[in-house]
Amino acid sequence: MNKIRISVVALLTIICLGVAASAAETVKNENIWKPQTKNVAVFKNGLGFFVQEGKVRLQDGWCRGAEVPQASYGTFAVYSTEENTAVDIIALSPGEIMEFDDRQYPDTKEARLERLASCKELNLQLSYKLKGTETASAGKLVSIGEEYVILENANSSFAVPLTSITKIQVLELPLRVHVAKETPGEPEVVPCNEEVTLHMSYLLKGIIWVPEYSLKIIDETTAELTLRGTLYNEVEDLIDTDVHLVVGVPHFMHAEMDSPFMAGYAVRNLSRNLAVPMGGQIPAQVMSQLSNRSNRNVSGGFAEDLEESPETRVGYSSIPSVIGQLPQADNAGGSDYTVYTKKNLTLRRGERAMLTLFTKRIEYSHIYRWNTMGKMEHSLVLKNDTDTAWTTGSCMATSGYQPLSEDILKYVPRNGDGELQLTESINISQSLSEKESDRELKAYVVNPNSNNQTSFDLVTLTGKVKLQNYEPRETEIVITCPYQGKGLTASDDGEIVQDAQQLQLLERRGVMKWRIKMQPNEVKELEYTYERYVKSL
Repeated sequence: MNKIRISVVALLTIICLGVAASAAETVKNENIWKPQTKNVAVFKNGLGFFVQEGKVRLQDGWCRGAEVPQASYGTFAVYSTEENTAVDIIALSPGEIMEFDDRQYPDTKEARLERLASCKELNLQLSYKLKGTETASAGKLVSIGEEYVILENANSSFAVPLTSITKIQVLELPLRVHVAKETPGEPEVVPCNEEVTLHMSYLLKGIIWVPEYSLKIIDETTAELTLRGTLYNEVEDLIDTDVHLVVGVPHFMHAEMDSPFMAGYAVRNLSRNLAVPMGGQIPAQVMSQLSNRSNRNVSGGFAEDLEESPETRVGYSSIPSVIGQLPQADNAGGSDYTVYTKKNLTLRRGERAMLTLFTKRIEYSHIYRWNTMGKMEHSLVLKNDTDTAWTTGSCMATSGYQPLSEDILKYVPRNGDGELQLTESINISQSLSEKESDRELKAYVVNPNSNNQTSFDLVTLTGKVKLQNYEPRETEIVITCPYQGKGLTASDDGEIVQDAQQLQLLERRGVMKWRIKMQPNEVKELEYTYERYVKSL
């Protein structure tokens, strides 16, 4: 008997499902906003500014969305760029609830049909009365008929009587957006009930790019410089996205703070939609490398480090479209930022890619630098006559199949010069000698006519720098000679630089500087004098 009863119930359920399905609406839910990331600006400090875009059909001005990025404070925005439309409400909830109690919505069949139409294809929980008992069923809303709605889950399907539904709770799509429309000539702002394109922008930590150069020597004056950027993505899938690798970092004051709109927010079964927490999974050694490089000066000291200098950073209090605010190098203010763009890039979360950003023919020359306290170093001088600045990054130099050097190429602005250290010079011999040339005894006395009297002699020293060039070409050499005391003379148009921070009598110091050119096999001697006080014997 029980088996017969169960069979009858199952048969009735199948009949109900068939009747409901035959009358069901088959139109897709156009009220769900599914934006795609169209642009992302990636900075070298691990931040990325994302801009998503997507069309959606509004109902009473509202649409729903699933993506809830863990944006930095002050950077999250949803907006419309269409004329006479504006996003005026953005709501976030663990599950929208609609009750048909004549308070929120009317207790009518029409009101239920209208609300259910906006929930097509969504996971819902429907509360309803069955033979006077309150019950609930959960599943995906697959069809809506005149008498029944059908929910489907992994195990079965349910036909729920339409007029018995008392409450609808949406179990997904936590984001709701309301768009208002202002009609010209009419004072009232009314909900927008048409298809619009909405944008969402936000700043996240967890995406970074690392620049790397390769320099191939072609002949005695020409080389080929290639810049590649390794992009680490630990935030979200990028599908056919325009990626902008930015040299320079805007001033993001609250980058380490979560937006209060998302702070503490969690939704069951939605963790896969949430962005990676602040910090991401970028390799620690990569962040360490960038941190160590970020405070270095411009290569060769020819210009201020525009990339890292606080004076050149731009502040964005509400973070409008950073993409539009970042100028290219040939625009006004382009010295602050250089942007390398790769269009239609696909890079999923957890992946990395090495992107070739440019390959340029450049001119180079040689320079030798000798601080007389150490060894003479041989470097290449790279002339940046390209159309972009060169960001700080490691550089591998080769000549044919022979490696020459791997070092840091520091930031070089357009029309500037950068230096890449090669090796210790062995073809230019150098020597330094100093001797005392004069002494004034007790030239300075402290506490004269007392038992604590202290006397100092003023000693003049003469130094000689001797160089010989064994290179087969003319060479340019920069000599820096530190001294303790006060500089007096420097031959061959040498420069005397006194340290303005060391002014006490026994702590005075400075450097002698020369920039000279030497022909092959030429011998040159440079002389200098300085004076210092020493304690009398």
